[in-house]
Amino acid sequence: MAIAEVIVIGILILGSVAIGWWIGVAAGRRSLANLTALADRLGLELAVSKFLNLVTRASVHGAVQGRPVRFWSYTTGSGKSQQTWAAVGVTPRQASGLEFRLSRQGFATKVQEFFGSKEITVGDAEFDRAWFVRTNRPEFLAAALVPEIRAKLVAAHRAGGDGSFRLERGEVVYAERGSVGSARVVARLEAVLPVLLDLADVAEVAGAPA
Repeated sequence: MAIAEVIVIGILILGSVAIGWWIGVAAGRRSLANLTALADRLGLELAVSKFLNLVTRASVHGAVQGRPVRFWSYTTGSGKSQQTWAAVGVTPRQASGLEFRLSRQGFATKVQEFFGSKEITVGDAEFDRAWFVRTNRPEFLAAALVPEIRAKLVAAHRAGGDGSFRLERGEVVYAERGSVGSARVVARLEAVLPVLLDLADVAEVAGAPA
């Protein structure tokens, strides 16, 4: 290989690295701006980690109504199957054995049903059409999802995104595919916070002494 060809290849490689770095810096700045504004609006704290001016991790955390709250992003999978998720979570004041997941009705939930996943319904046609609900305490959760909470969950469904709600490992979480670099995604996370606080109430009632 001629020296000129080596030089050209080296320049192309360096150019690709520089473009990738620049894209990463720009994405980090958008994420940081969105989360900074969110933290200011909610009176929470921003935590940021950087490497070579790249934002490697950013989250917002604090307390709302006496409960720990956090906004963050994470990835699942690897390579071409890697997905980025944006999430908001609320930790109830006390632990309970209650677990649940509310997923948007669709092809994936039909497949789950086919393979034996059992959903609960609450008799609210619009809510039942919107959400596929699984839980380890069906009777309790069906009764706990009162009209006010169901209305908020239906509104969250109408707001778009592909997010789901879950209570696992002691935290009520809403997560959807996307980045906190998107103002629209961050707005949806902020909008569902009141729903998560209501669901944390449900979890606390489930864990209260009989």
